[in-house]
Amino acid sequence: MTTFDSTKRSLPELLKDITTGKIQLPDFQRGWVWDDDHVQSLLVSIARSFPVGAVMLMETGGEVRFETRPVEGIDPDSVTKEPETWRPISLAA
Repeated sequence: MTTFDSTKRSLPELLKDITTGKIQLPDFQRGWVWDDDHVQSLLVSIARSFPVGAVMLMETGGEVRFETRPVEGIDPDSVTKEPETWRPISLAA
């Protein structure tokens, strides 16, 4: 049975999990497409506590196993080889 959890997590916690590889991308996820202006606008929105949407994560395990890769900019040799979650879709606005 699938369940959903809308627990809020802090941005520093999410970034730490991405840096250590606890959160990775499934191999079919497209690469980074935002330009610098979009990234800057997102960071300004976060700094001003504006609502910015949601990040969807999937837990690993189960019957279907996907190959994974670190988020762009993270050294693949510095992350765990067994992530706990995948970040399968882009930030939803």
